[in-house]
Amino acid sequence: MPLKRHFIERGIKQMQINEYLRKELNRSGFSGVDIQKTPLGVRITLKTSRPGLVIGKSGKRIRELTDELQQRFDLNLPQIEVEEIPNPELNAQIMAERLAFSLDRGRQYRRASYYILRKIMAAGAKGVEIKVSGKVTSQRSRTQIFRAGTMSKCGQPALESVDKGLTQCIQKSGVLGITVKIMPAEYKTGDGFYLNKELIEKDNKELEIRKVAKVGELEVEEIEREPTEEELELIDQIDEEETKEISLTTPDEKTEIETEEETGEVSKEEETEDKDKK
Repeated sequence: MPLKRHFIERGIKQMQINEYLRKELNRSGFSGVDIQKTPLGVRITLKTSRPGLVIGKSGKRIRELTDELQQRFDLNLPQIEVEEIPNPELNAQIMAERLAFSLDRGRQYRRASYYILRKIMAAGAKGVEIKVSGKVTSQRSRTQIFRAGTMSKCGQPALESVDKGLTQCIQKSGVLGITVKIMPAEYKTGDGFYLNKELIEKDNKELEIRKVAKVGELEVEEIEREPTEEELELIDQIDEEETKEISLTTPDEKTEIETEEETGEVSKEEETEDKDKK
C-alpha cells in the first residue's frame, strides 16, 4: 500500500471512530479522542467531563465500547483510557454539545446561547463566539452570531490559541449547525502589556537610596565648605571699620544727664518720687 494512501485511510478511520464515540457519549461531556498505536495494540484516550458515565457501573460501559470498537473498526486489542477535563467550561466542544442538548429539549436558541456565553466568560475566557446556523426562527435559514470579549480571527494567534467546537442539532424545522470558539485568557498576544511588580519595587528602592545618598553629600559639602575670596574680603572690611556705641537716648537727654552729673542736682520729679517711697 502506498504511504499516502495509508495516511488517508488512517485519518478516515480516526474520524469515523470520533463520530461514533460522540454519538454514543453525547450526554457524558465527550470532547475528543486520541488514538495511538502501541506494540501491545491500540490505545484510545477519551476526553470527557463526566468519566463516571463513560466507565459505567463496575466498568460495564467501557467494556461494551471496547468490544464494539474492535468489531466495527477492526482494531487490534483496543485499550480505552478515560481522561477527565479539569475545566469543561473552557472546552469548546463540550460547550457546543451542551448548547445542542439545550436546543433538543426545546429551549429558545437566544436564551440558551446567551446562557452558554455567560458561563464561558465567567470561567475566565478572554473571548467567546457562538454561531447558530439553520432555520432558527423561520423557513429561511440564516446565521445568528453571539460574541463577547476578544477573539483572534486570523494569523498565528487564531491557529494556536482559539479552541473550536462543532456539533449539529436535529429539529423539526431542520438541522442546526452550532460552532463555538473560545480564546483562553492564558494566551499572551502581542498587543498587550504586562507590569512586572518586582522590578518596579526594586527600581523604587534604588531611587530612594540614591536620593538619601545625594542629600547626605549636600549636607557634608555645606559643613566642610571653605569661604570664598569674596566672603573673606567682606569679613576684612567689617573688621577694619570702626564700630560705634549705639545709644538709645536723644542728644538733648544726653546733655541734661551730663549736666546733672556735674552739678549733683536732682530734679523735682526725682525728689517727689523719693518722698513717696519714704
